[in-house]
Amino acid sequence: MDEAIRTAVRAAGLDPEQGKSTVPAGSDLNRTGWMAVREKSAAQSEMKAICADLERQGWVLNPNGDSADASRSYKRGGWYMLVSTRGKTQAPSHTLSDAQTYLTMTGLQLNLSDIPIPEITVRMR
Repeated sequence: MDEAIRTAVRAAGLDPEQGKSTVPAGSDLNRTGWMAVREKSAAQSEMKAICADLERQGWVLNPNGDSADASRSYKRGGWYMLVSTRGKTQAPSHTLSDAQTYLTMTGLQLNLSDIPIPEITVRMR
């Protein structure tokens, strides 16, 4: 999963090393992420390039609930990926100028079979 992120970030013309992982290495095999502080003027085109590369890698765009100018979500296998350029609320410990935003990628592996589903009884009349 980390390689999918690095590949997409490179496709946007960025160096993955200029950002940072949002999950400590080896701490969680079901979650990964990358984040970088970017200039707002460039973040939109960088996000679009990242998204185009994810689609090239076989990720399928979720057409529901996304905002094309702020976030997009994708699915591949049991993994979900959110690409976002949402600003200051994600990491308030870092001071952003008004011209900056965060460019983030967050990957989650979800196994829905681990979620208990309540038993439903249907009565026929």
